[in-house]
Amino acid sequence: MGRCVGAAARLPEGERKDLAVQVLSRSEPVSDLATRHGVSRRFVHQQTHKARAALDDTFRSATPDNEVLFELVVTKDWLHQVIVALALIWRGSCRGVIEFMRDLLGVSMSVGTVHQELQLAARKTAKRPE
Repeated sequence: MGRCVGAAARLPEGERKDLAVQVLSRSEPVSDLATRHGVSRRFVHQQTHKARAALDDTFRSATPDNEVLFELVVTKDWLHQVIVALALIWRGSCRGVIEFMRDLLGVSMSVGTVHQELQLAARKTAKRPE
C-alpha cells in the first residue's frame, strides 16, 4: 500500500516560497495561511525560517569585517595633510590631533609639531594668488 502524502509534501516549491513571502510581509496571520493551504502552522514557520535565512545570506556583506579593504602609502606629506585636515575639517584641537595620530596611526608628535604644521599650512595658503 502507498503512503499517505500530506498537503505540505504536495505543495509545489513556488507556493512554498509565496507562503514564506506572505508571512515575512505580514500580509496575513500564519494561522489563516496555514488553513488556506491545508498545512500546519509549524510547516509555515519552517518555510518562513528557510526564506529568512536565504534573505540574510543574500544581504550579508560580501566582505568580512576584518578583511583589508585598501592600503595607504603613508608619507610625511600625507601626515602633514592629515594634521591640517583634522584641524580644519574635524575642527580638532592640537591635543586632539596628537591623540588621533598616536592612537590610530601609531605616530608620536608634540603640540609644537602640530602647531608648526598648521602655521606652515596657513603661510602657504596666504601666499597663493586667488
